[in-house]
Amino acid sequence: MESPPQIPSRPLHEDNEAFISSDDNSIRSDNNSNNQTDHMDFPLPPPIDWSNNSVFDETSELLPTLSRVSTKRHSFSLITGNSTAAQTIFNSINTLIGIGMLSLPLGFKMSGWLFGSLLLVVSAFLTNTTAKYLGKILYRHQELMTYGDIAYAYGGKYFLYLVTLFFVIDLFGASLTLIILFADSFTIVWPHVPAVVFVLSLLPLSMLSIFSLLGIISTVGIILSVFICGFLVDTSPGSLLIPATTTLLPPNPINLLFSLGIFMAPWGGHPVFPELYRDMRHPFKFTKSSNISFLVTYLLDFSIGATGYLMYGLMVDDSIVKSIMQNPNYPPIINSILCILMGILPISKLPLVTKPIITSYENIFGITAKYVKLDENGKLTDTYGPTRVFSRLLFCCVLLISALLLTSFGKLVAFLGSAICYTVCLTLPLLFYLKLNRSSVGKLEGLLIKIGIVFSITATILGTYASIGLTIPE
Repeated sequence: MESPPQIPSRPLHEDNEAFISSDDNSIRSDNNSNNQTDHMDFPLPPPIDWSNNSVFDETSELLPTLSRVSTKRHSFSLITGNSTAAQTIFNSINTLIGIGMLSLPLGFKMSGWLFGSLLLVVSAFLTNTTAKYLGKILYRHQELMTYGDIAYAYGGKYFLYLVTLFFVIDLFGASLTLIILFADSFTIVWPHVPAVVFVLSLLPLSMLSIFSLLGIISTVGIILSVFICGFLVDTSPGSLLIPATTTLLPPNPINLLFSLGIFMAPWGGHPVFPELYRDMRHPFKFTKSSNISFLVTYLLDFSIGATGYLMYGLMVDDSIVKSIMQNPNYPPIINSILCILMGILPISKLPLVTKPIITSYENIFGITAKYVKLDENGKLTDTYGPTRVFSRLLFCCVLLISALLLTSFGKLVAFLGSAICYTVCLTLPLLFYLKLNRSSVGKLEGLLIKIGIVFSITATILGTYASIGLTIPE
């Protein structure tokens, strides 16, 4: 079987590498000795046949199969798991918590309390189940490292290309949501902000990833600001002391289809979970870590969704931040704080979100092969030339034009949740598990998985249609 297409991975620091010999017992001995008395969600894996190096081929064409391998010329190396269960939980929650949660009040507005609460619970439960399915696949197939590896094992090279397309669309859409939120915030405060603001927010794509922590801080700051604002005024809308008018059922049944994508959007972290599993010091704790991560994320998502809906009811905008900033009853400092936080988000997150897209098209068009070389020590070095600089400038222009044309944050989140998240987080993991772990799937479980696949595909079609064809009611 030909090796899955991959791109050259980043050089790994030798202090963190463990040389892989023909016998893997030297790697696993420390972990096994510590794990014997622990409760196990998965049994300890069998010895790995490291003689098959096909999964470590570094002649890459696309992004999503970044297996953690050494760039040494004469040996293959693998990072042993370094993350504790607590660190994995933190990383999982950080992956799941994103700006999609800012549209959850709109989801409740479109679906009502009953169906909105039900959709959020079902989405959390199903995506948690499929995340654990990915962990079981990785346990059974030790040679697989990433979501892309699983996709390749399932359907081969061309199926991997299809999955890559989904990743690129998802990341491109995430970039647009960041820019739209940034633009909305500054337009409310200063209506004549020129389009150059977009360019200024995109310029430091390759220089600001060091500030990624600011993205986490700004997200937490936005969430806290929403809760605090609910107690600053005692007039509706915008107050938790005097809640706005809400509904138990959807005001219009067709609106329920639109909310399908909104309630799925916060759970779009599945491409990262295989990496988190492989990086665990004790992988058998992945099930418990996943349960805790999804429970905490669900509680946080429901809290901000319900809070925003109680504050603004049927008057809530497609982003709770926009609703707050348009409310003149709050102190002026609230707008200033939210503006700063919303300005930090694209600057801190865009370099990380757009990097995989840039890496993908540079590999597809042969730019990486021209400018990324191995030095005499066997480490990758990046160089820049006119072609590479122009391609990145062109990408920024495409991103800018797309953001100017697609101006609805709520519709974009609904589209990404329906078209991408249902596919990547439900349909594909269920298909992967049904084929790659078929020997361990019972008749009842197999039937339930098939029902889940049908449900996911149906929700994808209906939700995507609604996100494109329906207009968000004022």
